[in-house]
Amino acid sequence: MNSKQEISKKFWIILLSVCLFLIIVVAIAFAAFSNRKPVVLEKEEDGGNVVLNYSSDVSGLRLLNAVPTTDAIAMKKMDEGEFFDFSVDVLLNEAPSIEYEISIKKDLNYSTISDDDIRIYLEQEKSGTYSNVFGPDKYTALKQASSLGTKSGSMVLLKVKRKKSTTDHYRLRVWLSDKSLVTSGNYSVEISVVGVAK
Repeated sequence: MNSKQEISKKFWIILLSVCLFLIIVVAIAFAAFSNRKPVVLEKEEDGGNVVLNYSSDVSGLRLLNAVPTTDAIAMKKMDEGEFFDFSVDVLLNEAPSIEYEISIKKDLNYSTISDDDIRIYLEQEKSGTYSNVFGPDKYTALKQASSLGTKSGSMVLLKVKRKKSTTDHYRLRVWLSDKSLVTSGNYSVEISVVGVAK
């Protein structure tokens, strides 16, 4: 009977020792893991670039002493100052595609014509011919920034997605509507492009 009690005591001592040892090992492992600093991997990628190109001194169109004009006439005018040609270069590097937005922003210091009296029209060149991609429509400013990053106060004219490097050519036209009660005035917009590689 004594030998059975001794075996029973030894069994409980061994079991408690093993449990205590396991608790100590788990506590040390937890302490070591929780004190470990997170590893931050930084990788810089060049998804691509979007560049706005134009040949004049200003990046937009400025109307001086504009007179009311019908849409049909204004969309065809080719006099200097009646249109603004520009291009958007898309260069893809590591990203599979790039989305870009073409927007305009009214110059508040120069413009004397109401936005409701202004007509905005954008064409894109394809195979040597310009065709309509926006408008004609009045200037309508964004109330908040777009998902691509065009700032509030600007007006998005076109959103484009490209899956290869290319150059897109555009022509912007802005004129005073023939429906306007204003007989003359000034208006100025500046073009910008924002792009995101995806």
